[in-house]
Amino acid sequence: VNAVLNMKSLSMHGTVSTSNTGSTNAATLIPKGGIGALLDRVTWSAGGIALDNGPVPYHVIAAVKENLEKGNDKSRSDDRVLQQSEIEDRTKHPNPVADSNGQTKDLIQNNFLGFTECHPAYLDMSLLPECFCTIQCAPASVCPVQSLTGALGDALGTTLNGTPQFSIDNIFFTVEVCQIGSGMYDALTQRLLAERGSIDVPYPQYQVFASSTPAKQVSDIRGSVSCMSLDRVYAVARDNGTNTAWSKSQVPVRCENAVGNCFQQKAINFAAYDTQDWAFSLNNAPMPMYRADRVDAYNYAVCAEDRTYSKNRGSQVSSQEEWLNNKWCATQRLCLDNDPTRLSGVNLSSINAQIVYNPQGGHASTPAMPDTGLQMMLITKQTSVLRIGQSRACAVVA
Repeated sequence: VNAVLNMKSLSMHGTVSTSNTGSTNAATLIPKGGIGALLDRVTWSAGGIALDNGPVPYHVIAAVKENLEKGNDKSRSDDRVLQQSEIEDRTKHPNPVADSNGQTKDLIQNNFLGFTECHPAYLDMSLLPECFCTIQCAPASVCPVQSLTGALGDALGTTLNGTPQFSIDNIFFTVEVCQIGSGMYDALTQRLLAERGSIDVPYPQYQVFASSTPAKQVSDIRGSVSCMSLDRVYAVARDNGTNTAWSKSQVPVRCENAVGNCFQQKAINFAAYDTQDWAFSLNNAPMPMYRADRVDAYNYAVCAEDRTYSKNRGSQVSSQEEWLNNKWCATQRLCLDNDPTRLSGVNLSSINAQIVYNPQGGHASTPAMPDTGLQMMLITKQTSVLRIGQSRACAVVA
């Protein structure tokens, strides 16, 4: 579209339907997060040039950021209306095609991660070649299930004997378009290109590194990145068991002592498990300078969002029990501030940096460690720059 678009307004509309074919003991529910929770990969390209590396799984990255950055007021209002911010009982929004074994709801996904977070948010697409957004759905195992004879969160009692499925139908996209008719904007843009030679558009990218622990313990997770501005690192752990794995549809996990949303799917249940203290290192430089404990991790998350002096913002974590059992995350901010137009993170463009997350055990009883180990995940957030030149030429500066 050769117009100025508000990239933050890009919205995916669709009818989400779940079903459980052949099941006599469970119904499949729409997951917390709606359409966003059903996406495995979202990538962008411009004129055949990849703008990101397509991190997988997208829904896990989104869940980690929402837990730490999105307040409960938004979760209970905007997201509850548009994005299914809570898991609902199977009797709500039943799927008429699948009888009582599923749900159907019209939902809208906005605020995509990645290139749509670019700045300026109002982007003149006439300066760019044709852009493509490629979306890949996650497996049906991300959908929670509910017993046909029990309440939400009750155990099935027997092995799930159906096949959970979901579909997103009637898909269309909308975006806010601005048109300036005087010609002054075009003249100013061309003058800027002539003087500077290019226009820079910064945007965030994400990478995911994962490893499994075979025994009842937490373990190191390593990643390697090379970028212009490393802004943030996150580390989480989730159950990797073969019988109660996130890779199979499960009953929703109850959030401990939660205010608001009381359930979430097992695929995005992150707990401190055996962690007593933890630290990151970047090319052997420790972050932080001491070994932080499990509650320190939340204080670092608050500081990373500049919320220490704010009285109006918060997160979706509403108790220490919920933090340790359901939404735990170790994080460090490496940039000067959260200004997206300032590349103030660690410059690793000339080296391939090694990042290590090192947790130490000692609290195996809260919460209990799964017998079959954990999946440890290291997530990095970095800033890339799309450099736009004359005649729709563009290149990505890492």
